[in-house]
Amino acid sequence: MVVDKTHYDVLGVDENATQEHIISAFRQKSREHHPDRGGTHDMMQKINAAKEVLTDPKKRAIYDRYGSEGPPSGMAPGNPTDFSGFSSGFPDIFDFITRGASGREPTRASKGSDIKHNLQVSLEELYSGHTKKISVPREVICAACDGTGSVDRINHDCTACKGQGVENLIFRTGPFIQQSQRSCSFCSGQGTRVDAKNRCKICHGNKLVRQEKILDVDISPGSPDRGAIKFIGEGNQIPKGENGSLYVVLRQEPHAIFERIGDNLMMNLKINLSESLCGFQHIATLLDGHKIRINHPPGKPILPKSYRCIKGQGMPNRHTHSYGDLFIYFDVEFPGENFIKNESQLKQLEASLPPKKLVTLNSTETYEEAEMIASEPPPNNSQQQQQRFENGHHYHRTEYNDDEGTNGHPQTIPCEPQ
Repeated sequence: MVVDKTHYDVLGVDENATQEHIISAFRQKSREHHPDRGGTHDMMQKINAAKEVLTDPKKRAIYDRYGSEGPPSGMAPGNPTDFSGFSSGFPDIFDFITRGASGREPTRASKGSDIKHNLQVSLEELYSGHTKKISVPREVICAACDGTGSVDRINHDCTACKGQGVENLIFRTGPFIQQSQRSCSFCSGQGTRVDAKNRCKICHGNKLVRQEKILDVDISPGSPDRGAIKFIGEGNQIPKGENGSLYVVLRQEPHAIFERIGDNLMMNLKINLSESLCGFQHIATLLDGHKIRINHPPGKPILPKSYRCIKGQGMPNRHTHSYGDLFIYFDVEFPGENFIKNESQLKQLEASLPPKKLVTLNSTETYEEAEMIASEPPPNNSQQQQQRFENGHHYHRTEYNDDEGTNGHPQTIPCEPQ
């Protein structure tokens, strides 16, 4: 039988209420009696004390048996030892509990939060360097109230926590007095609180206002994609604390011609079979606008899907001030069907190319004529198997993998020896 129903009455539950019912009732009562809604601090203390006891099975059992006064004559249940003078030798015990076991006062945020701002930049800007102007929204201390939130520009201590930013919950279980601590629910742990009638008309008591910060961002030649430029103290502000920092993250836009791989550049170049076999010239415009003439001599065929490299025509390195290389990936375009008009042209072409492999037919055997037509790979045939057939079983190409630096182009590697 419950001898004292005070805690139950405060929460509006009966003595058989479950933990879930008690917690639900606690939340409802906290909302109803919150000082911001016309409630009192004393009532909130009673609600918190009731919740602390009734949600702890051991404390609840002692309370149900002995009530708020605890066991008679100050005796703990089942223990004949007298605890009536227990706290007399510990004058600082509550100060210790208030500070916590570490002995330190509860700390509040001493620095504003950092801001991350993405900045879209072109590959040309990363190549040559550039200065861009940006506008970044951030929180700054309200100038109208000097960050106090009050029209009189004075910091008013929270009446609930006395400016400490924490509230102590004290309750008694039998002969024991226990205390717990949490962030003050009236000032959100700030230690200051402004009445509605005295709140600043600009920040509405929040102490901070939203403001756009205009900055010039200097992009060094060779800056990396996703590289961050730090602006110390240009992040969010807080009253009586250090400003946060602003991190501007460079985000490289796709380029129509070049792809970047570290300090190197990659470009695709489509040539025809005649250029592959007989040589060619090509004019390329680089990222800073200057032009280069690419010469390839005749008699050195360029294979389809092969690479050539031009040293020193890649991206600048911002640390060493040297340049990476320019890699060219070749797409060799073969002529269409019936491009040879007559027998004479065919014989001239055959004379210019290595001799064909001759096939000897056995006169004692019969051969069926077979005609090849254009076709796609057979169904369910893996890409790797098809690539091995295309390359005569000598090479296979790996799948695209950005982490390995192929940058969307096939990579040829020798097959393992059989």
